[in-house]
Amino acid sequence: MAARTKLVYQQNGELRHYVSKILAISPVSSLPAADQSLVKGASEEDHALITDETIFYVQGGGQPSDTGTINPTGAAGAAFEVSSVRHPAAGGQILHFGRFKPTAAAAREVFQVGQEIKQCLDAEKRDLYSRLHTAGHILGLAINALSREGVLPPLAESKASHYPDSAAVEFGGLIDGKFKDAIQAKTDEFVNGGSKVLIHWWSMERLLKDCTGVNEGFELPEGEELGRVVEMEGLGAYPCGGTHVTDCSLVGKIEVKKISRSKGVSRVSYRVS
Repeated sequence: MAARTKLVYQQNGELRHYVSKILAISPVSSLPAADQSLVKGASEEDHALITDETIFYVQGGGQPSDTGTINPTGAAGAAFEVSSVRHPAAGGQILHFGRFKPTAAAAREVFQVGQEIKQCLDAEKRDLYSRLHTAGHILGLAINALSREGVLPPLAESKASHYPDSAAVEFGGLIDGKFKDAIQAKTDEFVNGGSKVLIHWWSMERLLKDCTGVNEGFELPEGEELGRVVEMEGLGAYPCGGTHVTDCSLVGKIEVKKISRSKGVSRVSYRVS
């Protein structure tokens, strides 16, 4: 079995530059059909680059992938512009999708399997995505706290989106619009408290016991014995593979935008500023 790409960002989310090696370079058109479908409207210029390690966040968990560039060390004038990063349909070798600049033909001279390369993230996007993802957890914990206090009815957290234009948390159960101000106040309280945001690796037993938002059927990735957990210290924790800021105050202002209800599910949308 081919070696898995090491997800460096899961251990150190502060890195914006990183040196690794190329394991494979493939035109998108040569990938299995399931992987080709991950790139809409692919042309002959679109390629997938696989590295032994990556600091690029892989799309999933409600968070978009990182973008940026990959450059060969010691060679100027060529770059691989990363437009999306995805898990393959099979195996654990992460697919960095993008295009070579100036052209694929010119890049073949410097991009080779085994070549040492430097990964460079779009830092502004990473910072925004990390703030949004952490903000979603803070909002979820605020709603759960209000439910425990009896301000809100019993609720069951289900899923979330942390995309800039569609950020929201969803709960089974109905949240009346009149509670928007109470949710905003509790969210502000949690942000202003500045609790540390910590990353842990917990056993399945502890994860099920101490985490919020663990849905029925939750399983660890194949072959893993410990699950990655993000904890807002003193507030609660979620199983999560995403990127985050280091304390709650760094998300900025979380604005509770709207509460919508449909078929027994309440969706609370938000944004950060």
